[in-house]
Amino acid sequence: MVWRLLLCLLLLVLPACNAKTDPGKTGNAVIDWVDFVKLNGKEYNGVYEAVAASPDTVTDEVIGTVKFRVEGAVTNPSYATKDGDAAFLQEGTRLYAVKGYPDRSLIAAKADNEVGGYKLYSARNADGKLAHTWSYKDLPAERVTRIDVYVYSKQADAWQRFRSLERADTGLFMELLGHGQKKENYRPAMTGGDPKEYRIVLQTGEPVAHKQSLFRDDNNYYFHPSDTEVLPEEIGRFLTPRMPQS
Repeated sequence: MVWRLLLCLLLLVLPACNAKTDPGKTGNAVIDWVDFVKLNGKEYNGVYEAVAASPDTVTDEVIGTVKFRVEGAVTNPSYATKDGDAAFLQEGTRLYAVKGYPDRSLIAAKADNEVGGYKLYSARNADGKLAHTWSYKDLPAERVTRIDVYVYSKQADAWQRFRSLERADTGLFMELLGHGQKKENYRPAMTGGDPKEYRIVLQTGEPVAHKQSLFRDDNNYYFHPSDTEVLPEEIGRFLTPRMPQS
């Protein structure tokens, strides 16, 4: 009889502890959140193919603030997101207006470890589709006026620009990108560690610039405009710092 009484007491205590730890928790479900932020009834999703062309692209106008970070705090798959919620942005993160987008369909949040120091977020339309997308395949090479090359600095924990290509070199660089050879099921050849990543920002004179990640393994340069493409070895000469002339 004693052990039955103890078992009943235990079953009563456990749910109370669970509710006290996380009131919204209904189980131990692991949720793979999409990078989002919700503001003024709209859901915005993180943009990966574009960055602010310059720090001046993002205005000083604060249009919202993150109030609650759901990642790591919400485990209920039925949780309904609300204004101020974000997947990964920290609570208190300010959201800014972006020049050229007065309808607030594109906004920005400061992110020191992102190219350009900001993360862009595009609103979703009523049909659920993103209001803005950027595709490398839709970018005419002749519109590119400058190419900025970024590498990741572990010391600074940020992507830092280490070379810019002006008009004289952008044409050849874009031509080399256009000569990529599609390779299905390509597997990077690495003797140790991960392939080196370069982030390439294609400037067109607009507030938002296209971004592509380009990689180097033991044998090749390659990128993923859609399918994986192996690039001509010649492109490597644009991916090293320009040495000062003596």
